Amino acid sequence: MSTNQSTILILEDDSMMADTLASMVELIGYDTIVFHRSQDALDGLAKTKANLLLLDLNLPDLSGLEVCRRVKDDPELKTIPVIVVSAESNPFSIRRATELGAAQYLIKPVGLDDLETAILQTLSEQTATQ
Repeated sequence: MSTNQSTILILEDDSMMADTLASMVELIGYDTIVFHRSQDALDGLAKTKANLLLLDLNLPDLSGLEVCRRVKDDPELKTIPVIVVSAESNPFSIRRATELGAAQYLIKPVGLDDLETAILQTLSEQTATQ
């Protein structure tokens, strides 16, 4: 059971990495919902009212950048903050994700402390702007 009211949706196609991220997020105290396909995650965001999206960029169906764009262009979803968690470390991907509305960009492998800091900071910024 989580200690927070927030639910974090994780979009990660690699099941081992998804499990690792989910375990880390649950240790921090949040509920998680994991999706492995982009369209399923987009549908899930609309249905679950998740408070935050952890997003991989390298996905088999839609790119993570395209998912981020769709989330931020959707009037119903655009207030959901996005944190990119990707092995992609090139400056173009980082800049593009930020331009598309990602709140933060973490490079894999990501540690528990860095993930917790990013989530707490992003959710507190979200709360402050509402």
